[in-house]
Parts: sequence; structure tokens; C-alpha cells
Amino acid sequence: MKTAAFISLLLAVSCISISLAEPELSNNKPLLVIGQDSKSISDFFTALEPFVAAGDINFPDGIMAYTAISDLRGLSEPVDHGAGVNYVDELLKKYPTIQIVQIGLYMRYALDDIARGLLDNNIDELSQWIERSGKQVYLRIGYEFDNPENDYDPPQYILAYRRIVNRLRKNGLRNVYFVWHTIAWKDRDWPAYQPLQWYPGDEYVDWIGISFFDAARTTERNIATELARDKNKPLMIAESSPFNRYTAESKIAWLQSLFNYVNANNVQFISYINVNWDALPMFSHYKWGDARLQNDPILMEELLKHIKQ
Repeated sequence: MKTAAFISLLLAVSCISISLAEPELSNNKPLLVIGQDSKSISDFFTALEPFVAAGDINFPDGIMAYTAISDLRGLSEPVDHGAGVNYVDELLKKYPTIQIVQIGLYMRYALDDIARGLLDNNIDELSQWIERSGKQVYLRIGYEFDNPENDYDPPQYILAYRRIVNRLRKNGLRNVYFVWHTIAWKDRDWPAYQPLQWYPGDEYVDWIGISFFDAARTTERNIATELARDKNKPLMIAESSPFNRYTAESKIAWLQSLFNYVNANNVQFISYINVNWDALPMFSHYKWGDARLQNDPILMEELLKHIKQ
């Protein structure tokens, strides 16, 4: 894209950006966060920095990142498990106006230890980090709990989830929201889709989250959508990115499907994973393609068009 056209595209963000000072739910403007590693987030924000400095646009409402309850690395120190470096504190220093942090909390192999109280110190450390951040933190406890790869036993998961919530509440946190994140699709050899096996109870869930990768997988997504309605919980797209899309046309079609779903179901929160999947050791074998917005102006323009609409 020519420089002038790209500048015009970035300036268009000023018409659609959401206030960062006091993020609010709105039927017209879902909250938007960008993930999932420090470089992909920084690269995207760098493309916008000259226009932010000029007062023409704002950054997205926040960022998304990952950590594990076993060590909490990625929050106050960097970590890379093959999906890019996570280092939230560094990003918050770099972009202090950000008001939202969406965190995927990994709990594989730790459910029993959590439930038995052996990781209470880690939960307290997480509590201190959340409070110290001064941000609105949306915590996906054991994200994609029903993905068979995570091997989360439902009763153990519920006990662990509840213990984390109870302890964070006991610590008096007021800036954390608890997200129950179902993968909302199934592979053909997976068990039947029954997410309520892992449901910890209405009092433990502030948001229901889903993943949105393969736009064609609608059956389970629709079940999760109805579940959110039945539970009267706001709906979050907790992870999204074009799945196995390598052309601009196919990515545009994916975005159309994403925003058709957003508009039809009053989705209040969108998390976009802005990475080159094929360059990440953890994901390269999946052949998901390159979803970086700043490296694909056509895709970025299409995203902003949908948000504006």
C-alpha cells in the first residue's frame, strides 16, 4: 500500500477508537485487545505511534498475554515457550495509557496442587500483581478448559477454578474479572461438546469466553452462545485469528464471518491474536498463516472497516 493510503487508513482509526480512560460495555463498541506476545503487540503499536503522538488516534483498549499458575512468568519477567516472548510489565511501562489486560492462566498439571492449597502463595502473588498493575484484568482461568490437549479433569478443574476465585476475592481485589473460556468447537475425534461439565457456578463467572479461529465451526460456537444467554453473562471472543488463511481474500472472508458473529450476538469484547503463526515453533506445524495486521494493510483496512460499521 502506498504511504499516503496507509496514513489515511491509520487516521481512520480516530473515528472508531474506544476511550481508554474508562472502558465501558457498549452494544456498538466492543472492547478490543491485541495479543499475544510482546513483539507482535509492539510492532502493531509502533505502526500507530506517530498518529497517537499527534492526537489523531488511540491505541486499542488493551493487550492480551499468558502466564502459568505454577510460576507466573510472563507478568513481571519475560518468558518464551515457543509462542513469542510474554512480558506484560514491560508493555505496561511502554504503553501506560492501556487500561485492560486480558490474561490466559495456564493450569495444566497443576489442578490438584491448586485445589489442595499448595499454590496459594502463587495465587497471592498473582493477586498482588493484578492490584499493582492498576489495570482492569480479565483472567481466563484454565483457558480452553475443554480442549482435550489440556487434559483438565472437570471436577478437579472446578475445584481449582473456585479456589483461585475465592482466594483472589479474599484478597480484596476490585480490578479483576473472571472469564470461563470454552474452546467452542470440536475436532471430529474429540468427545461430545459438553462444556457445562467444567462450569464452576454462576457466582464464579463474570464473562463467558470462546475461541474463534475456524469460521466454519459453528455448531459448538452456537451452543456456547446460547449458554451465555441462558446464564446472562457477557460474551467475549477470548482468542481469535484467521485459521489456515493465506490470501487476502480468504482473510477478508474470515473477518466477515467474525463480525457477522459479533453483530448478531452482542459480543462485548474482542481479542485479536496478531502473530505470524508459521514463524512460532509452538504453532508452525499447524500452518495457520500470518495474521499480523501491520504486515497486511488490506487485512487491517478490512478490520477497521468492520469495527467502524
